[in-house]
Amino acid sequence: MNNELPQNPTSFKLKKSCRNQYEFRSFCLDDLIPDDHKARLVWDFVDSMDLSVCFSNIMSTQGAAGRSSTDPKILLTLWIYTIMDGNCSARKLEELCQHHNVYKWICGGISINRTTLAEFRSNNPRKFDTLLTKCLAVMVKNDLISDSDFSQDGTRVKANAGFNSYRREGSLNELETQLTNYIEQLKEEAKSTPDAYEKRKIAQKERFANEKKKRVLAALENLHEARKEKEINCKKNREKVTEEDLNKVRSSTVDPEVRRMKMGDSGYRLAYNVQFATGLESRVIYGVDVVKTLDPGTAPRLMAQVTERLSCLNLERIKNWIADAAYSAKNDLITVANLFPDCFYFAPPKVKKKINPKKHLKSDCEIIKKWRDAIDSDYTKEIYKKRCSTAEFSNMHVKNAALTQFSVRGLVKVKGMAFLHAIAMNISRHFNLLKNKINKFNL
Repeated sequence: MNNELPQNPTSFKLKKSCRNQYEFRSFCLDDLIPDDHKARLVWDFVDSMDLSVCFSNIMSTQGAAGRSSTDPKILLTLWIYTIMDGNCSARKLEELCQHHNVYKWICGGISINRTTLAEFRSNNPRKFDTLLTKCLAVMVKNDLISDSDFSQDGTRVKANAGFNSYRREGSLNELETQLTNYIEQLKEEAKSTPDAYEKRKIAQKERFANEKKKRVLAALENLHEARKEKEINCKKNREKVTEEDLNKVRSSTVDPEVRRMKMGDSGYRLAYNVQFATGLESRVIYGVDVVKTLDPGTAPRLMAQVTERLSCLNLERIKNWIADAAYSAKNDLITVANLFPDCFYFAPPKVKKKINPKKHLKSDCEIIKKWRDAIDSDYTKEIYKKRCSTAEFSNMHVKNAALTQFSVRGLVKVKGMAFLHAIAMNISRHFNLLKNKINKFNL
């Protein structure tokens, strides 16, 4: 018996593709995803939040002229779900809404474009601060969080600007002069051109040039601020500032508020410093701040934000606030002790050779002496063990959720994007805490 297979490929029995055959299918969007899909959980959570702050920019009303606006609930759910999926690009989210069944279900038959998505994230970004409180309110209502101990840590996120836009004062002044001359030239061309189409093109070029000139002027203003910051920091470190050092200070023409920072891989990039305040028990983010400076000086402002949020949620005041050595500056210790006398604030001292941080100095006030006494106490050691698994957990979570580079520019918009990522992380934590609570109840 001959067991050899035929050599001609056409003789094999194969299932082949057929793409030109018409089919009639009947389905509804609700059948695209299963009943227990994560998208439904996110939708239900957003539905339980108070989204009244998102309606401030909507001008069209029932019975009046104007096009209907997209429901903010849809836009917020899309952003939260796509961040959980590791995406923060409006362009990619638009593509997902067109081709992915889960995003089609969230859209509910509404056509979504990237401009609408980007404008929702960029317009009035301060609304995400309020939405973080509303998100925590849902978790409090479900009896999932009641933190009074918090940890703070910062992570540096690359800005939407490169070093090719980072220029010194002379280069910025030269660029401003070139743009001024270019704008005047365009105005003269517009006067001598009778064609309406050419006038519109010239007006467009003039508008772009004016926008770039505004950014250059803002860069010059921020350059002077950076010089003042450098002088203050040098005085603190008892270093001399030379004219050559001040002339080396630069500012970006793309995002004037950004600063050059050292990243986790020891490289230098234009970045922002994102601060998170995380509950030690729940690992939920209660406070978010974005600065263009280093960590020292950020603790009092973030503590004030968390205190106000806890008051809105009718939760206990801050009992313990734990940070790393970057937050142990004397000014921070004294400011926190004066503003929050009932809070135990601890940040370990920076390691310095031949210096005993526990030894009292003549220049120490009572606040610094108490801090030195708490360095080796059992209470401090016990509570400080929880810091790494909370503060570092938040940083890891948002970095895994694609917050490796900001896609917006300007400190206000960057803060809004950081708050949005914090909301997405908290909703993800809500599902985990709820699952743990149900499992504990069943046991």
